[in-house]
Amino acid sequence: MEKKPTSGMAVTGLVLGIIALISSVVPLLNLLSFPFVLLAIIFGAIGVFQTVKGAKGGKGIAISGLVLGVLALIVTVAMYGGAAASADKPATTTGSSSTTAEQPATAPAEEGAASGAAAEGAQEDTAAADAQQTEATYVVTIDEAAMGTDYQGEKAAVITYTFTNNSDKACNFMTTIGAKAFQDGVQLEGAIGVDGVDSQDLMKDIKPGKSITVQQAYVLADTKNPVEVEVTELFDFSDELIAQKTFNLS
Repeated sequence: MEKKPTSGMAVTGLVLGIIALISSVVPLLNLLSFPFVLLAIIFGAIGVFQTVKGAKGGKGIAISGLVLGVLALIVTVAMYGGAAASADKPATTTGSSSTTAEQPATAPAEEGAASGAAAEGAQEDTAAADAQQTEATYVVTIDEAAMGTDYQGEKAAVITYTFTNNSDKACNFMTTIGAKAFQDGVQLEGAIGVDGVDSQDLMKDIKPGKSITVQQAYVLADTKNPVEVEVTELFDFSDELIAQKTFNLS
């Protein structure tokens, strides 16, 4: 019995399906994955039709390409939906700032009234910031920093975070939050094997409304420059900061 030639459409659909699925889960690159998704589904469907009709061989290849294309479509739509939801939610800011301006001399009574108004305004600002954090989908506080040593004997900065999940489903710090550390404007690499740091906590899911304390370690470039820590949502393409803090470890 003569062997049927493998369908070129099936092979093309499989290749495009693999490219579409891989690109759909990579941040930023998934913005370009949609054409590959559509082409994978189209070529895969044509390949299935050809092999079912008996004109060509490679039915399994065609089905695999079609399935990969559909999976990539689901992942791409989910990623786009997550990015849109992140863009719609209110911004969360952390940290504090102060400004000082010269004021003309005032009578004691006026000074007291001004102080009372300033105190009341500060309380309102604090309440507004607390309410804004409560509304945020994810809240992260940068609690403290300590010096450690990794498995190679390199000095490392151990940063402690508190992660609160205000979403409607369980999630973990590792796949939800992007935490980076910098020295002199250069990003630090992650440190491995630092004593006392349990990296498994980063992958522990927490239910909505719950919090967890986790630690991440970063290899220090030196022990003199301060360490700047920035926290964003992992799949928030606006890179809006959830939290930011600077530590002096020297």
